[in-house]
Formats: sequence, C-alpha cells, structure tokens
Amino acid sequence: MNDKKTHGGKRKGAGRKPVDSDLVMKVGQACIKLEQQEYSNQKQALLIEQTNLQEFYDYINAIPLDERKDFIGSNDYKEYTRSVSDEVAALGQPAGTHGTPSRLLRINKSHGSSIRIRREVAETFGISEVQVKNYLQEYRAFLKNLK
Repeated sequence: MNDKKTHGGKRKGAGRKPVDSDLVMKVGQACIKLEQQEYSNQKQALLIEQTNLQEFYDYINAIPLDERKDFIGSNDYKEYTRSVSDEVAALGQPAGTHGTPSRLLRINKSHGSSIRIRREVAETFGISEVQVKNYLQEYRAFLKNLK
C-alpha cells in the first residue's frame, strides 16, 4: 500500500502521475508566444487600418528640403500636425474613471483566440486542451513567483 496521502486509490502506482516540468515550461512558452503573435498581428492591423501617421511621415520625408517651407502652410501639414497632437495628447492622458487607458487605439483579445491557441498547442504537444489550460496556469504562476 501507498503511505502518501495523494490523489487516487490505495494501491501502489494509483492516482495522478507527476507532470514533467519541462513539458509545463514548453507548453507555457508556446502559449505565450502565440498570444504575443496574436497581439502583434492585431496591433499591425489596427495601425494599418486606423492611422495614417506613418503615411504622413513618409510623405513629409519625400518632400525635398527646399519645398518643405511651402508644405508648412498647406492643409496636409495642418492635418498632419492635428493628428500628431491628438495622438500625443491621448498618450499623455491618465486612465479614465473606469480604469480604461486613454489611447487612440485599443487592442482587445479577439473572440475565441484563447481557445484557438489552446487547441493549437494541444495538437502540437499531443495533450488535451484542459491540460494546456492547467499547464499555462502553472507556467504563469511560475513566472509570477520569479518576479
């Protein structure tokens, strides 16, 4: 009989088997990597769709130096400075009353992205989605304890 008070029956070898910590680390790192990739994809999509600051910047740099004085009095320049001023003002604002940051762009997790990421990692490592969820929780707790 088993003397330890662990999950499972009293027979030797019964109960939960220990989880390999390397597997927990690899699963956690894979999930975090996919979450960061999802974030950067959404960020890139938002920047391309909702701002034109980079286009203005490239446009201004393409103007020859001797013609830039004429550009300063144009409507394009006024629109550019207004856009930059709005963004700088929004970035410098404190969070709203509900704790929402005052940003021009807000990146939210897309609906179902966590489930999709867990499913992909589960298929990669040959384990269930519930195991991936549990291992990710263990990995995040490990990272939190390191800080």
